[in-house]
Amino acid sequence: MATLIAVLALVLGTAVPSFASSAVPAVAGGPVKTSLEGFSAGDIISDAVFTDKSTMTEAQIQKFFDSKVKSCRGGSDKYGPIVCLKDYRTDSANRPADAYCKGYTGAKNESAARIIHRVSLSCGINPQVLIVMLQKEQSLITHTWPSAWRYDKALGQGCPDDAGCNPKYVGFFQQIYGAARQMQLYMEGKYFTWYAPGKTWNIQYHPNKSCGTAPVHVANKATSALYYYTPYQPNAAAIKAGYGTGDSCSSYGNRNFYNYFTSWFGGTQKATFKMGAVKVTGKAQVGQTLRASAAVSPQPATLGYQWFRDDKAVSGATSAAYPLTNADRGMTVKVSVTAKSTGYSTAVATSAKATVAQVTIDRISGENRIATAVGVSREAWPSGTRTVMLATSKDFPDALSASAAAGRAGGSLLLTFPDSLAPATAAEMKRLGATHVVLIGGEGVLSKKVVAQVRAALPKAKLQRVSGIDRYATSRAAAELNGTSSRLLIATGRDFPDAISAAAAANSIGAPVLLVNGGSARLDAETIATVKKVGAKSISIVGGTGVVPSSMVKQLNSLGLKTVRLSGGNRYETNAAVVKSFFPGTALKVLLASGQDYPDALTGSVLAGRWKVPLMLAMQSCVPPEAADYMKNAGVETTVLIGGPGALDDEVARLRRC
Repeated sequence: MATLIAVLALVLGTAVPSFASSAVPAVAGGPVKTSLEGFSAGDIISDAVFTDKSTMTEAQIQKFFDSKVKSCRGGSDKYGPIVCLKDYRTDSANRPADAYCKGYTGAKNESAARIIHRVSLSCGINPQVLIVMLQKEQSLITHTWPSAWRYDKALGQGCPDDAGCNPKYVGFFQQIYGAARQMQLYMEGKYFTWYAPGKTWNIQYHPNKSCGTAPVHVANKATSALYYYTPYQPNAAAIKAGYGTGDSCSSYGNRNFYNYFTSWFGGTQKATFKMGAVKVTGKAQVGQTLRASAAVSPQPATLGYQWFRDDKAVSGATSAAYPLTNADRGMTVKVSVTAKSTGYSTAVATSAKATVAQVTIDRISGENRIATAVGVSREAWPSGTRTVMLATSKDFPDALSASAAAGRAGGSLLLTFPDSLAPATAAEMKRLGATHVVLIGGEGVLSKKVVAQVRAALPKAKLQRVSGIDRYATSRAAAELNGTSSRLLIATGRDFPDAISAAAAANSIGAPVLLVNGGSARLDAETIATVKKVGAKSISIVGGTGVVPSSMVKQLNSLGLKTVRLSGGNRYETNAAVVKSFFPGTALKVLLASGQDYPDALTGSVLAGRWKVPLMLAMQSCVPPEAADYMKNAGVETTVLIGGPGALDDEVARLRRC
């Protein structure tokens, strides 16, 4: 058989291995092993492991070499300098690409680790296979005093037992490249067929034919390649000896290959993962986020995810978290989890399907902020109301005061131009049947002309103006407008987001909101007087210390008032803190309004109070995580968007999480 392989190899222009090493046991210095548990003569190594070129980087190969020889004896002998494999360097040569390897660009002074790594990538052979072959052929991995001749015939490639080495294959690089290419040629099965996989072959125990043969069912290409390289199987004595010597009919090449590989690199077969059921947590409802997890043993190198909607893969949905949008409404969703590691068969597990509950999405909007306020009023008061709070559409401070006052008075909040009554607003006041109109702010924000037009529209209605010399005075007047309250909310009057959150919450319990100058260290006497006048006992401070300083809180505490601060790192976190405080349980409906401008959120705060539901702030194209998480936990079934697509676009309508 060896002669036949050699002749065929010469015809094909390939090298042939040496068979001598197959008849000797492992040398001293190898791992101690007393049995070949798991060894199968017909399935020595799987094709997947044999051809896995990704198992080791150049650095990992070098580190492995370093670990096997702590100290090299050095010096020289008649063949030249003594250099251990970890320190060995040589020139490589150019090799053209062909059907078996991608070729090689030669370089000067390459390390053994680099050559093995590059050849592995070129020829698609596991570098661990080449490392094991170096050990079983010439003990180069563990040798502490290797002569130069060991490198010249490192793998026995082109060095048959009955002849000298072919000069084309003398040298370390030539040996590594030639052997790796030869393995691919063997596995191709075009020219080498007598150990072809899928068939049973009578394979000798030893070059001495009198030692006999035994049938072996060769399971795969990699195993057949090893038999082409070393055409003997270990007999019972060789197997029993572990790494040691068997009897006169023992051969050791394929036994030692298995021994070294399993001792150094683990199993020669693709291992399998133990994969538990894929669990999906989170509420299957639009606007919520589902999260997948799977118990996999051992821990894989990578876990991949793919979400499916009605059994069709969702493009881009490849992370553990999956935010549900309107596209998922009423459909089934599931996720597949894929575990991968080198040396393991890829494992895939899929979760059970979940039907996504529908979240009703409504929108209240108009062509501008005034029209949106009218739309909100119609939703809040379909049968009308006697009281209307009228505020300017051009600035937020007085409108904020009007919002809180409207909630306490059980009235509607409408907006208008500073110098004229908007026709839509006039029409809505008539529809409401308003008998009491309260103008919030002085003549600088709502002119005398507005008053006259209100009188013309509602000649029998009572008109009242609530104002002060500045926004804070107007806020105090509005807070005092509707009697006493044991609860009070305080927010800065220098910006709108926190005050809007405060107004919506306050309206749900009929409490006043007081705007303060957060740039001051203390509350002025007029503000303290208003706090006392409304009879507040408990005060919620909306916003962090940067907008309402701690010194103001201490001042209130010194008056015997109970205070709590509701705040976060930004307006959306503060809004969520307020909502959680006032709506800690289930909330089947929630309002969403822009947190980037005030008008829609301001008028929406009155509707939130009327419906006694949370008002949450959103960005133009997504729902902040704080709001999305609250909606998930509260079990929201209906979401009402306040404002048109210019304020909250279709991505918000899909409840896309930021």
